[in-house]
Amino acid sequence: GSRNARQAADKFAAHEALWRAAERALREVDPGFADAFTALAVTYGFQGSPHIDKQNVGPFYGLALGDFDDDTGGVVVEADARTVCVVDTKHRLGKVDGRFPHWVAPWDVKSKERFSLIYYRTMGEPEPITSAAFDERGVAVHVDQDLSEGSSSGEERGDE
Repeated sequence: GSRNARQAADKFAAHEALWRAAERALREVDPGFADAFTALAVTYGFQGSPHIDKQNVGPFYGLALGDFDDDTGGVVVEADARTVCVVDTKHRLGKVDGRFPHWVAPWDVKSKERFSLIYYRTMGEPEPITSAAFDERGVAVHVDQDLSEGSSSGEERGDE
């Protein structure tokens, strides 16, 4: 109703500068998504268990900022029942389809800081579900089942 619309408008007005700055960062990577996202979640110190974003109508972008260690605190997403992809979102935008089970990888919560911006869409025409994760160009990452566990590059592995 109108009460909810008013609350949403007030919330946006209070945080408009953050929304605009976040939008500019996303526009550098994916101008089309910057025009289409309908919601922005801003978190501090987030830890979560595996979940599915049932309200999303397509993939989301995540950006994590802070002094947490490299190779920690990324977004982990189940590509299928036996394969997970880890998307590095530290100081970079990563694209994941939250309609697949996903969670934040462990990081040092006790002595480090981690902020995140999650850009997503809950309105509009749903996008087809094609891939759990996408590369830096927004291209779907297809996992090669013949590669060693944990690899999501799709490249052949040499014998070592």
